[in-house]
Amino acid sequence: MPFPIQEGDVLEFMRELLAVDAGREESNFDSVELLLELVHQHGLYPHILTIDCGVNEPEFEADGRTLLQFGANNYLSLSEHPLVKAAAMRAVEQFGVGPGGSRLMSGNVAIVEEAERRISRLTGMEDCLTFPTGYMANVTVFQTVMNPFVGRLPYRTQDGSIFMDEYVHGSISDGCRLSGARVIRFKHDNLDDLKAKLDENEWASNKLIVTEGVYCLEGEIIDIPSYIALAREYGAKLMVDDAHAVGVIGPRGGGSPDYHDCADGIDILMGCMDKAMGGTGGYLCGSKTLVDFLRIAASSSVLSSALPCSMAGAMIAAIDLIEGAHELRAGLAEKSEYLRSGLQRQGLTILGYDRIPSVPLLVGDEEAGMAFAHLLLERGIFCPVMRWPAVPIGKARLRLSLMARHDYTQIDRLIEACGEVGRELGVALG
Repeated sequence: MPFPIQEGDVLEFMRELLAVDAGREESNFDSVELLLELVHQHGLYPHILTIDCGVNEPEFEADGRTLLQFGANNYLSLSEHPLVKAAAMRAVEQFGVGPGGSRLMSGNVAIVEEAERRISRLTGMEDCLTFPTGYMANVTVFQTVMNPFVGRLPYRTQDGSIFMDEYVHGSISDGCRLSGARVIRFKHDNLDDLKAKLDENEWASNKLIVTEGVYCLEGEIIDIPSYIALAREYGAKLMVDDAHAVGVIGPRGGGSPDYHDCADGIDILMGCMDKAMGGTGGYLCGSKTLVDFLRIAASSSVLSSALPCSMAGAMIAAIDLIEGAHELRAGLAEKSEYLRSGLQRQGLTILGYDRIPSVPLLVGDEEAGMAFAHLLLERGIFCPVMRWPAVPIGKARLRLSLMARHDYTQIDRLIEACGEVGRELGVALG
């Protein structure tokens, strides 16, 4: 694979982009070519690998090579589990491939409703609504709950306010922007800053605090009970994005509500089925009243087909496995600690302290981050770099994702390769 051309950093790219004559006669579509030219010139266009065999497995085939996979979020290795695949095929035989349309027009499919009941039981929440993707769940929820009807009547423009952790996922940022509500960012996991922002906006009638249960790019499990207490103090609602927590933390793998025993304090719980659950799709959990409202008001549900029946069947089987996967979760935590310690002994900077299956290795400079990922690939290890705008400029990192089926020989190979690359690029301190 050719290494991307490096002719400037991200800031220089932005300066060049802004310097382009805004008064030119080309249409927006004509300017796409110019944008792509600048992206390629600065080496910012990502190389997207095509996998031929072994999707979501520790070893896979791509470009005629066998590579180690440390970029996938298939934490519990359920994507390729025989029971999960068999359940998907049974669902296709019984219900067909697709749901037939939106629920309001085509009706609910029994197996999709069963998947929602099982997610509710796993997380400890009252009710659940699923979506074909997690992005759809996050984009629609803010438009729905920040609707003028939900706020104080008569409703004033921007009477509702969303208090959002600065490091939340981009899908949350998109959803907040589309909601039309006021968006106030608070410093990452800084309750004092959040409290100050709530004090400044005490007048707002419809307040929603948004954070994540696990920040995979920071290596952190968040203290959700502290957010619950603050939300109650200020009469705000709390939403938790638990995409990287479900299946991984909690006695039964139910994510943040299970781990902290705080399901009754979370107003909206968002989650994904494409990580520890091994499938695809998203969900929103909450009180039965809230979910009943989402069913008729959330545009991503009303205006879109439901979760495919095959996926619903697969996810029911995945939840069966998750609920009894105590040793699997403990083993993942041990592998996380082993990887963390090994990388730190190589002199590398690892973010966070929690034993979660995503281990963030800080590189810093964007060019160094891309070089790090490229040099790992040369050594047969796949793990793309996370860089701006996914993380702040100058804080590029590799999110090394562990799976249950990774063995310690493969992890040792990763540790050794990261040490070699780190020393070659001057990133490792040792």
